[in-house]
This record gives sequence, structure tokens and C-alpha cells, in this order.
Amino acid sequence: MFGLIKKHKKASFTCCLLACTLGNAPSTLAQEGGLNPDNLSFFEEPLAFTLGGFTITYNQLLDIPVTHNFKNDETDVDPRTNFQVNIERQLPNAITIGATYLGLYDAAEDDEYEDRWAVYASSVWGRLSGGEVNDVVREATRRWRGTGNADLEFDDVLGALNEDDIGLAYSLRLSAYTLNVGVDDDGHTDFGVTYERPNKYLDFRLTGRYTDSEFLSSTGVLFDTRAVGAVAQVEYGCLAVDAGVGYEELKSGGIKGDRRFISAGIHYKILSLTLSAEGHWGEIEGHSEESYALGAKYDIARGLSLNLGYNYSKSKADIDGVLIQDVDESKFISSLRYEF
Repeated sequence: MFGLIKKHKKASFTCCLLACTLGNAPSTLAQEGGLNPDNLSFFEEPLAFTLGGFTITYNQLLDIPVTHNFKNDETDVDPRTNFQVNIERQLPNAITIGATYLGLYDAAEDDEYEDRWAVYASSVWGRLSGGEVNDVVREATRRWRGTGNADLEFDDVLGALNEDDIGLAYSLRLSAYTLNVGVDDDGHTDFGVTYERPNKYLDFRLTGRYTDSEFLSSTGVLFDTRAVGAVAQVEYGCLAVDAGVGYEELKSGGIKGDRRFISAGIHYKILSLTLSAEGHWGEIEGHSEESYALGAKYDIARGLSLNLGYNYSKSKADIDGVLIQDVDESKFISSLRYEF
């Protein structure tokens, strides 16, 4: 009898691990395409159908956020929506070709409509993408996104590749390792490596990244930048913990400065509720930068969820009198979101 109880408990625990897979990691589409620049990621499976030998998939997300800014005591309601269309086909030689189009509308951004596109080919030799794909390495090596409306400020290098520029990206998976390379049309480069492998009940993920790019300050001074970063993540059933560190060097003529930062987060899912808490601490030539993000997501029905988030960020930093960043924000965001 005792043996049967032990076996039943082990089976139930394994089922719990499978059922509690956290839903706040970057989606497969985001990792492969790298087109989505914000925290409105698609988690629901897309609608799919075939047409003329091609497989077409479609995602859409509708979000109605209510944002209260504690700095100016103002409250705004600005609807936003994202949609993504993907079309692909496998050729007789086993090469898969495809294209992705992402549309974004945010009423808070002066009612502007933005879009991104990419074309790709993939096979056993990897995946080659072209278009607005400069976020591919970032998405593959970043920490997990915050839950709900949590959005951690400063949690990236200053000299990232411009997501609006045209570029090339290449990804290759070798057993537990994935290599990613990105190059934009100005010759800036982004390299990343990811190691991920489960070990019994634990899932370990380690990433490394090197970026050679540039950063344009608000005063118009252009800096050449080089940055390195690493992320470590451990997932145990419904709980995930991760941390990232980074170093960035900025140069412009005789002006030179260093940036160092660390960020960490914890993510937990219980039944229909997913929670996250994150923090970021950094320094630019003696000037501090810090940010915090708390998030919650409650799944009401398939595709329908209530999302909450509190985001705080503050930094005023310069290098030899050149202003690098001047941010002081404190916001609470609640929204009703529907995905299909």
C-alpha cells in the first residue's frame, strides 16, 4: 500500500509540473521571428489553414489598458492591438520557406500604425531570416518577460541593433545549444548562444550575448558601443527564477564611459493566476539606474485575461556632460486582453 501511495504522489507531482508550465516566456514565434518589440507577446495557438500548398497562421491580440501615472496623477485609456500573419511551405528538398508580417497599433503613440516583416528559409542547417529581424538575438537570449503589464525598464543594452532597420539573422540549434547571429544594414552585429536542458524536475537555461553597435544620445552625440551579457534561469514546475548581468562600453571621440547592470526576476503560476516580480540595478559613470516591475495575469477564459502591472524606473546619467538617459516614471496599468 505504501508503495502505491508513493507511486501515486510521484505521478501527481509530475502532472503538476506539466500543468504549471509558465506562460510568460517569449513565444516560439517571437524567438524565431523577433518581430514583436514590446511585452504584448502571443501565447495562444494561432488560427491555421492551408491554401495552395502553403500553411497560413494568424494571431491577434486586443488590449484595453487603463494607465495611471503617479508622477503627474493622470489616468489614460489607450486601446492597442497586435496581429501577426505567417505563411510557409516545405519544399521537396526539405527546405521550409516562409514570410511573417506583424502589425501594431497603439492609441497612446499618437494613433500611429507600425508594421514589421521578415522572410526566412530553414532546414537542418539552421534558419536564415531577412527583414526587420534585428531583435532575434535579443529575444533568444533575454530574461523572461514580466507577467501581465509588467515591463522592466533598462533591461537591455543601450547600443542594441535598431529594430526598425533591415537586417539578416541566422539561428542554428546543435543539441542543447542554439547559436544566433544578427547583422543590420549598417554592419552592426549581435551574437548569442543559448544552452537549455532539463534535469529531472528542473529546467536550466544559460545564455550569453555580445553586441557591437552604436547609441545616439538625446543631445545628438553618437557613441560606438560594445556590450557583453549573460542570463541564468532555473524553472521548477510552477516557479521560475532568473538573473542577468551586463557590461557596456561607450566611446565617442575623447568621451568614454562604462555601464554595468544586473537584473533579476521571479515568476510563479498557481491555477489561473500568474505572478512576477523583477528588479534592475545599474550604474553609468557613477550615476545610478534602477527599475522595478510587478505583474499579474488572471486567465478568465480561453484567450481572455485580466492583466495588471506596476512599473517604476529612475535614472539621470551623463558621460562627461553628455546626457545618456533621463527617466523618472511610476505607473500602474490594468487591462482586459483577448488573444486568438
